[in-house]
Amino acid sequence: MLAEEKLGEAQRNENAVKSRLNAAREAREEAAREMRSALSGRLDSQLMKSMMRFSESIDNEIFRHTTDLKAKSEITRKAREVAIRRTQEERALEKHRENKLREYMEAFWWEQAKALDEIGADRFLRAKER
Repeated sequence: MLAEEKLGEAQRNENAVKSRLNAAREAREEAAREMRSALSGRLDSQLMKSMMRFSESIDNEIFRHTTDLKAKSEITRKAREVAIRRTQEERALEKHRENKLREYMEAFWWEQAKALDEIGADRFLRAKER
């Protein structure tokens, strides 16, 4: 159960980073649209500087989120592998238990049949002696 919980947490973290990355990309597109509209009219150097700084900060944010997403994706991949391995181990253990139960039941019924054969042989011998 712990492996599945870690996988779920890793997937939630990865999805959160994807969401932040998508939001940053949308902000970059919006900034590009604003910059294009600002360039169509009178050019204000202060506005252009602030827009360029904003665009650069968005690009830096996208870079950080992309790097973080790669790391989170790797964590999710490893957690998925652990969960799969854990599930395989559980299935193997369950199969082993089923095999042991079957072996036990076969041995039990073999012993029961053996005991009944001995009882039958004893009765046959007693009946023959009379």
